[in-house]
Formats: sequence, C-alpha cells, structure tokens
Amino acid sequence: MRILIQGSGSIGQRHYRNALALGHEAAFLRAQESMRPFVQDFFDDEARQGRVPAVFLDMASAVETWKPAALIVATPNHLHMAGALEGASHGLHLLIEKPAHDHVEGLDELMRVVDQRNLVCMIGYNLRFHPSLARIKSMIGEGALGTLLSAAVEVGENIEDWHPWEEYRETYAPHVASGGGALLCFSHDIDYLYWLLGAPNRIHSAGGKVTNLSGDAEDLVQSLWSYDSGLTATLHIDYFQRPKVRTLKIVGTERTVLWDAYGSLSVFDHETGDLRVESLPEGFDRNDMFMDELRHFVSCLEQGTEPMIPLKEGKDVVELVEAMKQSLI
Repeated sequence: MRILIQGSGSIGQRHYRNALALGHEAAFLRAQESMRPFVQDFFDDEARQGRVPAVFLDMASAVETWKPAALIVATPNHLHMAGALEGASHGLHLLIEKPAHDHVEGLDELMRVVDQRNLVCMIGYNLRFHPSLARIKSMIGEGALGTLLSAAVEVGENIEDWHPWEEYRETYAPHVASGGGALLCFSHDIDYLYWLLGAPNRIHSAGGKVTNLSGDAEDLVQSLWSYDSGLTATLHIDYFQRPKVRTLKIVGTERTVLWDAYGSLSVFDHETGDLRVESLPEGFDRNDMFMDELRHFVSCLEQGTEPMIPLKEGKDVVELVEAMKQSLI
C-alpha cells in the first residue's frame, strides 16, 4: 500500500519507518523544501542507508503522480483539519495524529466528507494499543472490577525533555495559536479515560498557565469528571514535572487496578486480598503500539471496517478538552 505522510517531524519519521517495516511504500508531503536540522539529519541518514524518501510539495501532484491510498496527517495540531480535509477531498483514507484538531469547529464538515466518500478515518491515539490498557478495558467489560467507584489519572513530563534535538520554544506545544497546551498534547490520557469510562456528565477544572515555562498555552490542569452513576474521575495533567509519570488507578467494588505506563499493571482483589502484578509481554517496546496502530489502520482499509478510534470519538475527545478548558477556575 502507498501511504503519504504529511509532516516530517519526529512522529512523521516514525510512521515512515514503520510503514516500510510493514512492507508498505511511503512518501512525504512537505510545505516547503527547507528543513529543520533534525529533519535534514533524518533524510541524510535515510540516503546513507540507500533509501531516498520521495517528497512532494503539494497534495494534488502527490495524488496524481504517486497515487497513494492513504494519508497520515502528522503536522502541528492546528494544521490537522486543513490537511485532513484536502486528503479526504482527494479520496484518501486518513490516519490523523492526535488530536483530531485543536478545536471542534470543522470536525462535522470532515465527518461529512469522510462519510460521503466512504473513507476510513482513524485518530492516532496509540495508547489504546497498550497491552495493559487493553487488559483493563477487558476487565471492565467482563465486570471483573465490579461497580466502578473512582478513577485517577496522573500524567506529567517536562516539555523541555521531550525532544532534546529541538528547542521546545520553537515547537507548537507551548503556544495556543499552533494548537499546543498540555490538554491537547496529553489528550492520549483523556482519550483512554473516555474509552474506559465513557463521557462524564459534569466537568470541573482548575489550573491553566501556571509554571514559568515559555508560551501561553495551559501547562498544568487538575480536573474532576463526575458521572450520574456516582463514579468520579480525577485527572492531573502537566508539562512541568520531573521525573515523568503516567499512571491510572481505578477502584471498583470487587477489584482495584493500578497501571504504571513505565512499569506494570497491579490488580488487587478486595475479597481475597490477593495482589497480582502483571508485567508487559517480554520484549515489549513503545514502538509496538505504533506498529499495531498502523496494522489496524491498514486492515480497516483492506476489509472496509470501522477503526478502533473513529473520527466521531476523536471529536468527542476534542469536546472534552474544550469543556475542561471552559471549566477552568
């Protein structure tokens, strides 16, 4: 399959290498010929290995001359909508890196075009392919936790540590205008909580632009989600703390689960007092989630099935982000 990748930053490079590893052809769609140093290094490294990636500067010529089947949108958040709409208008199936867009406006139009053209459109929330989160999803579905009482998410990582090869101030992440902010950039965690628990009935949040990091986007938010069932969930999301953390705890009437993204999954049985610690599969690598994500996307194209993370759910997550922002005090 031929896959066009819009954006040649770190995530675009990852998708390119993964596509080749899975036996597909991949090319880049870039806005301009000039490149940032780390992007130039990537292309130079590919050339040294005997692979010279095809590069197109406009989508129309890429579609006409190279004839891709799908487009991966891997640009800064505020550019997702324009790229996705253009790709859909050319009949390309879409894998949009998270989030679907930096605001909800326009997503209904994209959904209309996708439906009209009978396209597959998937949002790149790769944590849904994490073995431990998939295990928690199954346990909830089977009723193994009992009635859910509470959940707590904590995710934090200093933005200065994300990409050592580039200056964070020059990226989209700390700037509102380019779709940055901790909520959108860490919307992986908002997505998997929504995936596991559903959308809340009420949201209350506090925080905003709190730390001394550069930029004007929110960098620390604490949020409370509440449900008519009595279930409550808290989320702590920040751009600042060291060392990095990503955890999820869910308390049910039968069992409690605690997931550490950098460790293991612990399951405590309230009746027996048994604590079971489940490690990740031997040899598990973070890139396995991206590989499984791409395999799933391609499978949906080949079989004409709905993806695990459809555009509608991507829109729901953007709406949750906006509700969290609007509720900030």
